[in-house]
Order: sequence, then C-alpha cells, then structure tokens
Amino acid sequence: MKKKLVIAFVVFTAVAVAIFYFLTVGNVGRRYNTAQVEKGELGRSVQDSGRVSSRNIRKYYGNSANKVESLKVQLGDQVRSGQLLIEFEDNLDLEIKKVEKQIEALEATYSDATSGTNIESINSAKIEIARINGNIELATKNRDRIQELYNNGAVSLVELEQAQNNLAQLQSSLGVAQNNYNQLIKGVSGSTRKRYEAEIDVLLLTLESLEKSRDDSKIYSDINGIVTEVNTFAGDVPSAGLMILEIQDPSDKVVLVDFMVEDALLIEPGMRALIIDEKVGVDMDNLEVGRVYPKAFITMSELGVQENRQTVEIGLPQNAGNLSYGLELRTRVIVDESEETLLIPKAAVYVRNGNNYVQVLEDGKPIEKEIVTGLEDGNRIEVTEGLAEGEEVVLNYMED
Repeated sequence: MKKKLVIAFVVFTAVAVAIFYFLTVGNVGRRYNTAQVEKGELGRSVQDSGRVSSRNIRKYYGNSANKVESLKVQLGDQVRSGQLLIEFEDNLDLEIKKVEKQIEALEATYSDATSGTNIESINSAKIEIARINGNIELATKNRDRIQELYNNGAVSLVELEQAQNNLAQLQSSLGVAQNNYNQLIKGVSGSTRKRYEAEIDVLLLTLESLEKSRDDSKIYSDINGIVTEVNTFAGDVPSAGLMILEIQDPSDKVVLVDFMVEDALLIEPGMRALIIDEKVGVDMDNLEVGRVYPKAFITMSELGVQENRQTVEIGLPQNAGNLSYGLELRTRVIVDESEETLLIPKAAVYVRNGNNYVQVLEDGKPIEKEIVTGLEDGNRIEVTEGLAEGEEVVLNYMED
C-alpha cells in the first residue's frame, strides 16, 4: 500500500514539474508580444493644417475721405472684370458745371472775333478731341491689363481681342474728330486761334481732371471672381487702409499651409503633396507644391507659445471648386519619396547611451541587438543595419 502511495506521489510530482516547466521556461515565447521585421515602403513627409484660398485675389481699401453712396454687390456674388462694385459720394457735378459755364463764356467772347465762324462748333470739336483722348488713355490701360490677365490664363482670347478692337476704334474716331476740327478753324486767324486754344485747353484739362476724380470715386472689379469678404455698407466712411472688399478667383484655388519653419525649409516647389482629411471627406493625392513664400512670420499657438512659421502654396485641381474658401484641411508634403526598406514598430526600439536597441527572439529567448534606424512614418521606423527580414522583435512582456 505504501509502495503505491510513493509511486503516486512521484507521478504527481513529475506532472507538476512538467506543468511548471511548460508554463515558465518551456513557453517563454508566448510571454512576449512580437512583430516581424518586414519589407515595406517608407518616405519622409511633413504635415500641417492648410486653408483653401486662391492664387488670384483682389482686395479694395477705404480712404477715410468719401462716404459709400451705394454698394453694388453682396457677399457671395459672382462678378465680372470691369463690373462696378462700390460708388462713393462726390461733389463733382457742381465743379463740372462751373467749368462748362466758363467754356460757354469763352465761346461768347470769341464769337465776335471770329465773325463768320461757328465758334460753338469749333468748341464742340475741341471738346470731342479731348474726350476721345481721355477714352484712348483709359482703353490703353484696359488693353494692357487684359493682356496681362490673358498671359496669366485669367481671361479668354475673345476678351483680349475685344479690348484691342475698342482701342483701335477710338484711335480711328480721334482721326475723324481731328480732321473735323481742322476744317472748322480754317477761317480763324492764327493768333486768335492760338489764344483761343490755350484758354480752352486750360478749361478742358480742368474738366478732364474732374472726370478722373469721378472715376476715382468708383471701384471696379479687376477680375472675374466671387465676393468673399465685405466690410462696408451704404453710408459708411471706411477708414484709410481698411479692407472693404475682397474678390477671389474660383478657377485658381490653392491650399495655403503655414508650416513650422524647420519643416518649410525641407519643402521645394514641385514636391508631391496630398490631402487626406476624413472629417470633411477630402482625399486628394498627386498634388504639387506651387511655391514657398520667401518670408517667415511669428504667430502664437493655441497654448500661447510663439511659433516661427512659413507659408507653402499647394495647387488644387479644377474639381476642387466646391471647397469653401477658408476651409481647413489636413495637408501633407512628401519630402523624400518612398523606397523599399526594412520596417519594425517604433515601440520595439529603446535607447541606451545614445544607441538604438531591440530584443529579438532566438530559439524562444530574447536577445538584445544594436540597430541603426532611419526614417520614421507614424508608428513605423526604418532599420538600415542590425536586423534581417523575418526576425521577430519583442514589443512588450505579457503579464499572465
């Protein structure tokens, strides 16, 4: 009986030892979370939040001198180049009437000296020449402006040709008016004509100056676009330097990203960029950096810390027209394109004495290895030396 008890005790002890060995030494590999060293693609990128804007923006400012008589547009309106936006009050009508009366008086003064000549017709012809010259000056400026916009792809060839034709018609009209004037003054003596022309020229210059002042009291759109900001109203006297109106061209949208300077220094025009923002449902790749603004600036973070930032402009495709101006989007610029390399989780790496190490399972036991790391991307890190594909690196110890 005792012999059976001894045998049973021995068997029980052997089983217990086997179970203990299995749960400790024999099963050591399962006491760790591990990850395989595997090949994958990894590149370096910088990211930050950007805002939707336009390359082609026009801003108009107040001068603190004139009251807004009428505001012709509202926020969100589509406008065309040359469209009247704002009209300011002026007192020019009275001044213009005074000059017109002086011209009438001049006509009466010289009517006797030029008997047999219709001084009123001469005067009208002279005024017509001055008017056409003024219109030619404005048409030339408009032609040059349209030419620049056409060179930048902002207007069509039809609009440029129309501006050129308008200028050509005015130049033709000037020739006709000048010929008519020359016919009218044939019967007037040279001295009388010179005196008359000098006096009438002074009045016409005054009239032209008043007309230009009237043009200055109106603001016209320089581009085709949409009104994105309005900071005035009828009856307002906008302060000098205050932006009262903003227009943006929706056909040339971009994303402006204010990167930290240390990130912006890595970015160059032509680099690939992408926008992946799940919050607003935007997913765009193969975008391109247009330019890096040359001037950095200081701003305050949400935590009240000064940050040195620099703006980077990224072009958007034509189908981005539905993105609202000012919309914030998470944007990434690829600084180094992806290459195939060995990757492990960053959690597997620890630092000692300035060197990087991991633990690798060999025959079920963790062995420490020194490694050399490279680029990082999210939770992964590149290993350039020290590991081989397929090895198991230890992530952490599992508490049983």
